Amino acid sequence: MGIMVLAGRELTAGQLIALAAPVGLSATNVKSHVSRMVSEGALEREGSARLAKYRMSSEQALQIEALRARLDTKPKQAWDGSWLMLTLQLPRSRVDRDWLRASLWFDGFRPVAPKTFLRPAWPLPWAEEQARQLSARTSGFCVRGVTIAAPTELGCLYDLRRLDSQARRLAAWIHKRNISSMSPRALFAERIKVGGQVVQLIGHDPRLPPSVWGQRRGLNDLVDAFLKFDKRVAGQAQNFVEEITGAGAALGSIRES
Repeated sequence: MGIMVLAGRELTAGQLIALAAPVGLSATNVKSHVSRMVSEGALEREGSARLAKYRMSSEQALQIEALRARLDTKPKQAWDGSWLMLTLQLPRSRVDRDWLRASLWFDGFRPVAPKTFLRPAWPLPWAEEQARQLSARTSGFCVRGVTIAAPTELGCLYDLRRLDSQARRLAAWIHKRNISSMSPRALFAERIKVGGQVVQLIGHDPRLPPSVWGQRRGLNDLVDAFLKFDKRVAGQAQNFVEEITGAGAALGSIRES
């Protein structure tokens, strides 16, 4: 998926294989991953088997945009101290229950009772819209109000100390990456590697207002380190992408067959 994101376009299987080679994936690996991702709905396939093109599904694209939003650490609005309490009737289907719980977690809703979940009503209107979408998947309701407990006390719902520590370690790791003598091909692989590590951690970012984070700055440091790194490597890494998907696109289709 990282390759699809960085390419920013539809890709043939041959192009995916060529772009995956620098990160150590074989053609067999790529075909297996692509087949699984199509069956799971993360990728969509169009065209005949030999000339098929792959693109992210609309649902996966929304997930990517949600992750990109977490890279913007500058608060655009003040928080009024209110919280959203979402009470849901969990679906009977295990698949639907697992999907709902994963979505609640990703959107920063944390359980305070078996069917009740809490998060700050911030940033708006995003937080309220996520509550509406989640409650639309099953019966339930959402209440917005001010809690008696202080924001820093409710921060225990999120294990912020560990998340802050992990973010600081990853930021330090990114700062130490030595990329000065890398080729465009190697820089593309490095961009995939670093970006994958950041996405894996940033997916745990519950999007909390600064007053809940208190003095913890780990995620801000991580985002700053990553954006500076990506700015350094993006141009040359993209040159490698263009080599594969530009004039070489037709060759990629031939190799696929």
